[in-house]
Amino acid sequence: PPVCSVSSYAVRKLFTMKAPALLAAATLACMLGVTLAYQASPGIVSTARRTSSLHMAALSSIGSIPQSQILKTMAARRALFGSGGGRFCRSSPTSLNAAASAAAIYHSPDEPDDAETKPFNPGPYFEFGSSGLKLNWFGAIYGTVAISLGIIWYASLCACQLMYLITRGKVDKYRRVPITFSQIWGTTLMNLMGCTPKVTGMENIKKVFKENGGPVMFVANHCSWMDIPFVGVNVGWRNYKMIAKQELLKVPILSKSLTVAGHVMLDRSSRRSQFNAYKKGVQYLKDGVNLVTFPEGTRSRDSRLGPFKKGAFKMAEAVNAPIVPMTIGYAHKVQPLDFIFPVRRSRSIPATIHFGEAINTAGMKDEEVMEAVWDGIAADLPESQKPLQDTPKAVN
Repeated sequence: PPVCSVSSYAVRKLFTMKAPALLAAATLACMLGVTLAYQASPGIVSTARRTSSLHMAALSSIGSIPQSQILKTMAARRALFGSGGGRFCRSSPTSLNAAASAAAIYHSPDEPDDAETKPFNPGPYFEFGSSGLKLNWFGAIYGTVAISLGIIWYASLCACQLMYLITRGKVDKYRRVPITFSQIWGTTLMNLMGCTPKVTGMENIKKVFKENGGPVMFVANHCSWMDIPFVGVNVGWRNYKMIAKQELLKVPILSKSLTVAGHVMLDRSSRRSQFNAYKKGVQYLKDGVNLVTFPEGTRSRDSRLGPFKKGAFKMAEAVNAPIVPMTIGYAHKVQPLDFIFPVRRSRSIPATIHFGEAINTAGMKDEEVMEAVWDGIAADLPESQKPLQDTPKAVN
């Protein structure tokens, strides 16, 4: 890199310099070392404006490095790391040049992925007939605990349903109570079975609710059934509604939760259903209820981020609600596509969720919003889940 070439050039001059020049060279080496250490940290970049003047002064004091080479080095650093306001900030695709942005977002075969190199054997498993779904010993225990707790959960939901029927929906208008019961069930199950993911970026959640004061839309990648409890548990004790596909109403107990809590159900084959889902989602945001969506529309078959469908983002844009990207890592290793329940504890990997910085949708076009969210999720994915270079960012 250009910075290193300047350092090498300076070192060669050390043996011909006097004491003042040696002191200046030592100062330069320290500053370059600190700068490069910050730049090497994952997800962190340093801006050139603050450090460039210090580097220039030290290099000029040596007196033997051409001014043109100094300027060339500083220009290269600005091209790679950007020019900000003199502080260290988290990298984003918009602050990097095109090459660096692509490297952060797309899969690179040269980058190792630790979790991918650890072999895992799910042990003996039972296969359910023609469906091809499997169940190993951990899944059997998980399923037993989930269903046992689910009986209590189901009874609570039925009680809520009766309450809404008697009061004609005038009590708990936005269906907060069933969300709370679902949260209790999910949190208890995940903790008992060691399936809580490692969570980062909670400061971004606190920040957006403090600054915005209103509802937000949470947008996540989707490659496993475990994405749903991961998201539900970690969105917290706030009232939220998921935009879910109609097929989930066939799943026992879960269908009761989706119906009673008033989640936004979507039949992807019906234009009328899509329009009704849009109206319901927008109204929820206007009423102060958060939304959660998986804009890929279905689980990724290879765990990599796929193209987004544009419809969900229009809900947030309609009311200028901010969007929080949620990056879910290794959920497919906790519960692969061909298993009916998880095959192992998520803490052993660990599975991860990262809440990214909120994206303000006010004044942005559909394509800009979608691309900003897609890039934000992709940049924080583990290497094995990053999209391939030819992956489109959106489909109709």
